Amino acid sequence: MSPKHFCLSVASFVCISLLCVSTLNWIVNPYGQYSSNCLQPIVQDSRSEKVELFERLEVVPQGLILGSSRALKFEPEYLEIRTSQTFFNFAVNHGRPEDFLAIVRYYRHRFGCFPKTVLIGVDIASLNDIVPNDARLCAEPRLYSLARETSSWSDDFERFSQLFSYQQLSSSIKSLRNCVRPAQGTEIEQKFSPDGVIEYIKRQSEMQSGTYDFELALDFNELEFTAIFNQFREPSQRRLDYLHETLRLCKANDCQVYLFATVSHPRLRERLARKTKFLEVEEKALKAMTKMALNFSAKFIDFGSVEKFAGDPDCFVDGIHPLEPNTRRMIDRLLPRTSEASYAVQ
Repeated sequence: MSPKHFCLSVASFVCISLLCVSTLNWIVNPYGQYSSNCLQPIVQDSRSEKVELFERLEVVPQGLILGSSRALKFEPEYLEIRTSQTFFNFAVNHGRPEDFLAIVRYYRHRFGCFPKTVLIGVDIASLNDIVPNDARLCAEPRLYSLARETSSWSDDFERFSQLFSYQQLSSSIKSLRNCVRPAQGTEIEQKFSPDGVIEYIKRQSEMQSGTYDFELALDFNELEFTAIFNQFREPSQRRLDYLHETLRLCKANDCQVYLFATVSHPRLRERLARKTKFLEVEEKALKAMTKMALNFSAKFIDFGSVEKFAGDPDCFVDGIHPLEPNTRRMIDRLLPRTSEASYAVQ
């Protein structure tokens, strides 16, 4: 074979291989990043799941709970007791301000109005320019179509470039293997109740039996957020603008907003403060949110540490996810049983 033909053969083989890999990854869609829904993703696609739950609601909720996975334990039933309003928990995994904007627009698109009340939990870590839009937002057309301007060409490039990655190929193969031969006795790790609250089935079972490895979960959180805050110096103006637009829309449509900074376990806070510029970034983000809340008559409270709401460090499943005793205490601080119109701004 001549060198020219050899090079053409190799190039053709590589192109065909990449095409096959990308096609397989698109069809299997192991991370829920694309529009294909032939198979169940191996990771939880909370955005699509929440949209499905929301569209099955028989009663239009008067309020929404927005945030990341740190807000998934905020209970609509408990909020209804406090406010006499019905709620739906629309918090999503890795929820960021672009998600909040998409969801309030989706509520208006579906019902022709805005909710009466919105609770928004903001992670300090979410206000960065390091991490692109979550690909699962871009893959959920019912949300993405209402917030397309929040996604840049680089976000789309990053999402589609992963079609050719070895990691995604490995996950696709794993997904196919699970379909062909499901693992025996596989336990559902977590699921959403009809009102959007998460149920940590596996973890809470392990906690009750005393076999849950909290230290391992805390170490994982430390690695994840140390990597973020080692590069994170200033809150993202882009993401602050999305939060600003969310609050502006709510204010213009007589929707009361309760904004809060989400909590981290005391031990995770201590590690991040020691190893990164976490406290400096947190201070800047809190100042920005305080100013924004005042501009739009929103109520803002910093729940970053358990001391801010008399929380219990033992009521966490890891370094960032509080359980109901803590989320209820936060709700009590956000919505105190008093006729006075005084709310703490910290």
